[in-house]
Amino acid sequence: MAAFLLSSGLFASCGGSGSTAPAAAATTPGAPPAAGATAGTGTATGTTVTSPPATAAVLGLTSTVIAPANGGKLFSVKANFFDDGFVPANPVSNYGFPNPIITYANTDGSVDVAWLDYAGTAGRNAGGLSTPHAIHITHVNADLSAGATTATGILSYKLLGFTRDSAGAYYIAYNVDHPFKNAIAGDVNNVNGNMLKVAKSASASFTTPLWDTLVFGDKDNHADGSKGDPGTAGGGVLAYDAAGQKLLIYVAHQMAWGVNGTRHQAGYLRYVDPGSGKLIAPGGASDFMGTGWLYSHNFNQRLLIDNGTAYLLAHGDAYARQLGFMAYSYASYAKNDRALLDQSYLAIDGAEGDNATNAQTGQFIKLANGTVAMVHTTSQARAARDVRIVMASSVDGSTKSSAWLTTNIAGVEAITPKLEASGDNILVTYGLWKSANRTNKVIEWHIVLLDANLNVLSSYVPTAVEFTTDAPLIRFGGGPHAGRVGWISGNDAGTISVNLINTQ
Repeated sequence: MAAFLLSSGLFASCGGSGSTAPAAAATTPGAPPAAGATAGTGTATGTTVTSPPATAAVLGLTSTVIAPANGGKLFSVKANFFDDGFVPANPVSNYGFPNPIITYANTDGSVDVAWLDYAGTAGRNAGGLSTPHAIHITHVNADLSAGATTATGILSYKLLGFTRDSAGAYYIAYNVDHPFKNAIAGDVNNVNGNMLKVAKSASASFTTPLWDTLVFGDKDNHADGSKGDPGTAGGGVLAYDAAGQKLLIYVAHQMAWGVNGTRHQAGYLRYVDPGSGKLIAPGGASDFMGTGWLYSHNFNQRLLIDNGTAYLLAHGDAYARQLGFMAYSYASYAKNDRALLDQSYLAIDGAEGDNATNAQTGQFIKLANGTVAMVHTTSQARAARDVRIVMASSVDGSTKSSAWLTTNIAGVEAITPKLEASGDNILVTYGLWKSANRTNKVIEWHIVLLDANLNVLSSYVPTAVEFTTDAPLIRFGGGPHAGRVGWISGNDAGTISVNLINTQ
C-alpha cells in the first residue's frame, strides 16, 4: 500500500444572540450550465442533459445574514479554503476536508448550526486549525430571520460531526491532543488533535456533558495498529438512527501498519450506544479490515440513515480504487461486520494509492421511490472536471441511470456538487472554477432543477454566495418553509448566511 502524504492545513467557533440583515431575494433567472467542447465518455457513463426549455420555471434565491453576537467568525471559502500549496490547488484537491459548518434541520423548520470559530485565523487552514478553537451552536429560527448562539465549551482543531436525536439531545465529534504529542519534526506523534472524541449533552452547552467518549487516538503512534489524526485528508460525520436508537460516526483517520510502520489513511465506522456513549464493536472486529479500515485511502465520507439502514459513500484511492456506495444495518454490523451492499458508481483510473483520483464526492439522498441519487465530479475521459448525477438501487447498489450536467472546456473545473429533492424534482448545485490561475479565488456557483428523468427544467447563477465543500443542502421538513431547499454557509464577513432557493 502506498504511503499517504499530505500538506498540513486547518479549521474552528463562541455564544450569544444573533442579529439579522434584510433578506435579499434574487428575481432574475440565471444562465444555463456552462457549455464547452464535447468530451467523450469513459468509465463514468451517462447521457448529457439539455438546456432548459423556454417555459422553464424561474429559479431564485432569498438570503439572510445572521451575525453571531459573541464576536466569533465562521469559515469563509475565500479567506480559509483556497490553498495553492496543494497540487492540484484546493478547489480541485484530491483530498477531502473536515466540515467546519454542520447543520441539523429540526422538524419545526428551525436549524441548529454547529461551527468552528475561525476568529484570529488566516490562510491555509481548510484541513484543521493549528490551535484548538471553540465550537459554537447557533439556533436559527424557523422563519430563518434570526438566530441565537451558544458556546458549547468544547475546544477542537476540527469539527468532525454534529447531530441531534429524537429526544432533543446534542452530539459533537471533535479532536484533542494525545499524551504522546511532541514537537519533533517528522515524528509521528507530532500531530495536532490525535484523539477523536464524541460528546453528548442535553443542551447546546457541553459544559456538563452527559458523556464524553474517547473513540481512538490515545496510543503512541509508533505502536502497531495505533489509530489517530481523525479527519486527515477527509472529514467526519455523525448521524442518529432513530429506528435502531443508535449513534453512528464515520470518519477519516490514519493508522500504523506494524511497529514503527508507515501510517496509512482510511475510513472508520462505529456504532455508539447513545445512552452510555460506549462504542459498540462489530462482530469479528478488526482494526485492519471491515469498518475499522473502510476504503483506503478514503478522501470523502458521507452518511445517511433511513429506517435503520446506514448508507455510506466512500472516495477510495487504493482499496478499492473507486467512488463507492455502501450500506450497513446494525444487524449486519454486529453479526460479522459485513456490508449489505458495496458497489462502485465510478471506477477510478490510475495506480492504487497514488493520491490522485481527479474526482470529488458530492451529496447523496434517498428518494421516496427508494432510489438513491448521488452527484460527483470527475475529469476522467472528460476535457475537465464535470458534474455527473447517478441514480442507484438502494437494494443492491447498482447504477440505474446517470447524466452529465456539465461539459466543461479544459481549465474550467466543476467543484462542490450537492443535491436535494424538491417535490418530484431534484435541485443540484455546483461551482465552476478556472484553474489556469492557481490563486484564483472566484467561483461561479450554479443551481439546476432537474425532473425525475434528469432533464433540466431551469437553472440559475446566484451571486454573492458560497457553499462549504462538505456541507449538504437542507430540505426543510416543517415550519413556514416546509418542503423547500436551502443551505447555510459562512461568507466574506465571517457571519452566517442562510440561503433559501425559490423554485416558482
